[in-house]
Amino acid sequence: MKVAAASGAAALAGCSSILPGSEPAASTSGWLYEPGTVADVEHYLALRYRPAALAERGANFDDDVYDAMQAIGASARDLVGFDFEETDAQLLFGQNSVIETEFEASDVVAVLESDDFTEADAYGDFDVYVGPDEDAAVGIGGSTVVVARSTGIFGSADNAEAILEAILDVNAGDAESYGEDSEDFQTLADAVADGDVQSVRTHEETTETDTEDGVFAGEVARGVDSRLVDDGIETTFVRVFNEASDIDGGDVEDWVDANDTFADFESVDVSTDGRVVEVTGTEQTGAYEFYVSDI
Repeated sequence: MKVAAASGAAALAGCSSILPGSEPAASTSGWLYEPGTVADVEHYLALRYRPAALAERGANFDDDVYDAMQAIGASARDLVGFDFEETDAQLLFGQNSVIETEFEASDVVAVLESDDFTEADAYGDFDVYVGPDEDAAVGIGGSTVVVARSTGIFGSADNAEAILEAILDVNAGDAESYGEDSEDFQTLADAVADGDVQSVRTHEETTETDTEDGVFAGEVARGVDSRLVDDGIETTFVRVFNEASDIDGGDVEDWVDANDTFADFESVDVSTDGRVVEVTGTEQTGAYEFYVSDI
């Protein structure tokens, strides 16, 4: 789709907000509210990926893996009329999505209105549309569409518009983010950086080690960062520990040796930086397994 003029806060829709030195599109640092904002949870999982980049290599993935990647986040994309291959970046947490790409705001509005969404008061730099049952709300602004739902994994008593506002408040700097609330999460987010498929979460400190499953005593956060490279896909598994002294290098090596995940990797590199352990390897695109279940 191409950029076109539109009224209100969505008038700039389609203009890229991804500038040199800025955060990556739909970044985990820029949109995730602190746990407990919407539902009574202390930790939650977020997935960020680049559908359009993955689609360019779609024929090289295992069919089941590519189908799974297309299915993740599809309900949010369908709601606003975006195809997988035209979505630059998408961040998912619970039933909420932040989608960044180039689009015409009027196209998105037309799709929403066909599903009986109605325009509400603009919120900050975003035009807002609310579903007929108030269980879905959409914000449109710049190159970003935000979809919020009040049902699903993080269902709550709040209506969807209130959840949308909580997400937009974080991005505007008016509410505390996941990273500002949790040093463990920010350490993890810094480690995964800007790959093509990322999944991240904090959790209660682990008390026992299971090297077969990659679970370690003292661990407080984990993530996976996969990036497309010329000769396949480079994936880094990240473990964040409560203290650097909690890291047992022998246990990490035992995990690498025992886990079938690394069997197809052409090489495996284990590194430690403070309280962060990273295990990185490269595999052929057809062997990639979309490692969401690994966190």
